[in-house]
Amino acid sequence: MTSSSSSDVEAGFAKLQGEDFEYYMQTYSIILGRNSKKSTVDVDLSSLGGGMNISRHHARIFYDFQRRRFALQVLGKNGCFVEGVLHLPGTPPVKLDSQDLLQIGDKEFYFLLPVRSILGGPAPLPRGRNPSGGGAYYSTALPPSGRGRGRSDDDVEDGGVVGKKVRRDDYGVVGGASGSGGRSHSDKKSEARSRVDRESDNQQLLQLEEKDVVSSVATVLSDLCGPGDWMPLEKLHAELFELYGNVWHHSRVRRYLTCDDHPGSEAQGKPWFGLLMLLRKYPEHFVINTRSRGRVTLEFVSLVSLVS
Repeated sequence: MTSSSSSDVEAGFAKLQGEDFEYYMQTYSIILGRNSKKSTVDVDLSSLGGGMNISRHHARIFYDFQRRRFALQVLGKNGCFVEGVLHLPGTPPVKLDSQDLLQIGDKEFYFLLPVRSILGGPAPLPRGRNPSGGGAYYSTALPPSGRGRGRSDDDVEDGGVVGKKVRRDDYGVVGGASGSGGRSHSDKKSEARSRVDRESDNQQLLQLEEKDVVSSVATVLSDLCGPGDWMPLEKLHAELFELYGNVWHHSRVRRYLTCDDHPGSEAQGKPWFGLLMLLRKYPEHFVINTRSRGRVTLEFVSLVSLVS
């Protein structure tokens, strides 16, 4: 997590930037805290001068597929500051915007989104912010300790109702006369491009999620079945739910381990229906077999054998 030169090729969905470290977020969920003999975390803040108040699992930054944005979940008992506001464990996840100032323990750092998304297309620049040096990420200097732009309670996720935060322009007024209130044609075009880029990014993130689930399924099948063996989908679902029901994000559990997102009659009584639909998209990895017993249809799955 050391700083890299401008010639180095670094990529990620997001970036954490402190005075003396940077971390590129290359998965859509990471844990921040401190390493121990029993477990390690993605970002060890204790080794970066975070002080004695860092929990082993202090916070999780993740992409919320349902709300299509990044968020921070507080896990450590001492809480986290987001834009100068303290959030404690048990509170709803906090929405993260690019250039939000975070503080965990004694460590301050910024959450940054890329100027150009690695998932395809340019990401929009915040009004009044300028990326320095032509780098791939927004950059800014850390303010004095404890200083942030401030954040209202509306930025905390609460039943899906999230208020729109108005940012303070740190670099002066950008374009147009004061108080004009109107939006230029270029602004509207930029917003349209931003929507297209977000949709593209979301699609790419969903594809990454699918591949992660496929990898988990293949691991479970290879551990429990020999070559050519068949496993009932019902049993596979039970194994996955036991292993990942409390690990995967709730939206992923809902999508692949329940039938909540599949209201059709064919999914009734089959919480593995979403998983079945996913595995059918990857015939190069999985073989699906169905057997009927009266009015009941049973599904079985097997890994594609690499030996003919």
